[in-house]
Amino acid sequence: MAKSFNELIKNFAVIRNYVREFYVYGFKQREDFTEKSGRSYDNVRRRVESYLREYVDVEQQGSGKALRLFIDPNGITENPMFAVWQAKSFTKNDVFLHFVLMDIFQMGKAYSVNQALARIDADYLSCFADGFLIEALTLRKKLAEYVELGVLQRESRGREVYFSRVAGVVLSDRAKMALQFFKEMAPLGVLGHYLLQQEQALDSVFSYKHYFVMHVLEEQVCLDLLEAIRAERWVLLSLYGRERAVRFMPVKLLVSAQSGRRYVVGKSKRGQFFAFHRLDQIEFVELDEVATDFEVDVSHFDEVRKFMWSAGFDRRVVHELRVTLCIDEVQESYMLERIRNEGRHGTLKRVTANRFVYAIATYDLNGMKPFLRTFIGRIEKIDAQDDAWERQFYEELADMYRLYFEEGTMVGDI
Repeated sequence: MAKSFNELIKNFAVIRNYVREFYVYGFKQREDFTEKSGRSYDNVRRRVESYLREYVDVEQQGSGKALRLFIDPNGITENPMFAVWQAKSFTKNDVFLHFVLMDIFQMGKAYSVNQALARIDADYLSCFADGFLIEALTLRKKLAEYVELGVLQRESRGREVYFSRVAGVVLSDRAKMALQFFKEMAPLGVLGHYLLQQEQALDSVFSYKHYFVMHVLEEQVCLDLLEAIRAERWVLLSLYGRERAVRFMPVKLLVSAQSGRRYVVGKSKRGQFFAFHRLDQIEFVELDEVATDFEVDVSHFDEVRKFMWSAGFDRRVVHELRVTLCIDEVQESYMLERIRNEGRHGTLKRVTANRFVYAIATYDLNGMKPFLRTFIGRIEKIDAQDDAWERQFYEELADMYRLYFEEGTMVGDI
């Protein structure tokens, strides 16, 4: 007999990967997912359609249908992907014990394991005629789990350990409004979402222009990496599409102001230079040994980041880049303001009327290319002290020119 469809999930990493594929890469068909069976794809797709039905767009392609997620940030006040976190599977014992324990452990009441078990037998299990029993070991594990989650607290009274309920958080209207904003903008926003789920929340008054809904799917990875940094530990990173875990020492979490992507920066081996991993490509994080030289590497990175442009290093050499720009100071004053705002740690100096030099020291010349291309037509001269990079920059411009205008254009023609 075929198993019935179950909307709940055991492994969050699986649903997270599918949601990421549907949202980031657009229309996906069954044949595009080859790691699992077709039945697995069907089950996950149905779960996605259930959790996010308002944002699912389906298109008929050939013999099948392709699915994508479309979420317009301007039309929502809360990230709909919070719903994905609220569908974890549970056993019969899990759901039974949750409601029973919340009923037994009223505020101000404290019980030992044996006392709680006696109450469960007398007040709850006695109402069933099917012989369903809860063993002491099962109850002990569940109480320990709830202590770890912060639902219950334990205290020793002589030789006996007693458990009691942790007081709930009472939020003022001002706190609720603050949570409504920061759960959408700050890391670990899913925690704010959970807090507001327990409250009679106010209607949100916020809307967002730059809004990265995908961050919600990385919350557990983000939390584990922050824990590793706080504890100064190495980690084992399991990456999507790779069989073996990567040993890594995280130093900082960074967020791109351009793409919204989040990165962890650190080292793969002692003595090596820094490297980056995108959080959305990390499946899960496992804490490893304590790092003995963590503070030294943090200090080293604080020096390195002064010369960073983006999440990358160009041959680990600091380049001195000077770009001479011709900009009309009166008609194009906004361009000067833009360079000052977006030029990061670079400096803009006026040389003569309508002529300026933008100078910066950076590891990442290649990462600067998109920024420099926005000034095409105003660039008089580029000096990067790297002939190969300069030649490549102009060759790419020639390729673009040939694409839109004339074939046969050479670098010297630009």
